[in-house]
Amino acid sequence: RIVDAGGAEPEPRVIKDFNAADISQLPFGWNLPNWLLRREILARIAAIPNVEFRAGTGTKSLFTRNHEARVTLSDGDQIRAKLVVACDGRSSPMRDAAGIPVKTTRYGQKALAFAVTHPVPHDNVSTEIHRSGGPFTLVPLPDYQGKPSSAVVWMERGPRAEELLAQAPQVFEAEMTRRSCGLFGDLTLASRRSIWPIISQSAARMDGQRLALMAEAAHVVPPIGAQGLNMSLGDLRVLLELAETRPEGLGDAQMLSAYHKARHNEIMLRVKGIDLLNRSSMIEARPLRDLRAFGLNALYSLAPVRKTLMQMGLGVK
Repeated sequence: RIVDAGGAEPEPRVIKDFNAADISQLPFGWNLPNWLLRREILARIAAIPNVEFRAGTGTKSLFTRNHEARVTLSDGDQIRAKLVVACDGRSSPMRDAAGIPVKTTRYGQKALAFAVTHPVPHDNVSTEIHRSGGPFTLVPLPDYQGKPSSAVVWMERGPRAEELLAQAPQVFEAEMTRRSCGLFGDLTLASRRSIWPIISQSAARMDGQRLALMAEAAHVVPPIGAQGLNMSLGDLRVLLELAETRPEGLGDAQMLSAYHKARHNEIMLRVKGIDLLNRSSMIEARPLRDLRAFGLNALYSLAPVRKTLMQMGLGVK
C-alpha cells in the first residue's frame, strides 16, 4: 500500500493498493526477522560437511592469478580457491583489493529502524507513507504482547533523524503517530531505535579475476520496495546456475563474465529506479508533492504499468 500524505497536514490524500493477487496466487513475499534467518542459516551451515565457518574472521589481502586466488585472513591463515565470492559489505575489502571502482550517492538522509505495536491490524499489508524527507514504512510483524505489531523504517534528512533519535519515548511516539497519519492508531515503541545512513552504491563491475561481487559489495540501495535482499538473492541464484552449468569452469573468466552480464544491467536499472523513488519521496516543495501525488494516481490507473511494476519488484522482469 502506498499512501501520499504530501498535503498541508500529515493526512492521507492518495491511497493505492498493489495487490499480489493481480499477478499470481502467491503473496509478494515473506518478512522474516533477522534472528530467525541467522539461526536457520547457521544451522544449515553446520549441516554441510564441506563448509568451514569462521565467525569473527576477516580478510587482509587478495592475490589472484589465472588459475586460482589466494586470500590472507585476519588470523594469518592463507586460503587458496578457484573462486572468491565477496559478500563483505558496502566497504568490501575484497572489492578494493581487486581494484573495482564503486559509485556512491549520498542523500543527506538517515533511516530510523524500530518496532511498534498499534491498535489497528495491519492485515499483512506493507504500508509506505510519503510526505517529505523520505518514506515512512510499516512492515507487518507477528503480534507482540497480544497486539498488532510492525517494523518501521522512517527515513528523514540527517539532522531531523538525529533529533528524532534523541527524543524521549513519549515525545517520539507522538511524532511517529503523526507521521503515520494515524492510519494504525497510536503507535507505541516495542524496541530500541537504531539509525543508519542512506546511500546508493554500485560497483563498476560484478567480477574481477577469480572474484565475484555479491550483495552490498556490489550494490546498495535505500530501503524502498524491499529490494536489497531480493537483489542479493538474485546474485546468488545466477552464480549458482553458472557454477552448476559448467562446474569445470568454476571461477574462470568465462563464468565471471557471464555473471557480470546477467546481473549488472538489471542492478543498474534497479539502483536508478530506487534512486528516483527516493528523491521523489524527499520532496519538500508543496507543488512538487502535488505532482508526485498526480504521478502515483496516473501510474496506478494504468493496469499494465501497475502489473509491470509489481513484477519488477518480484524480479520477474
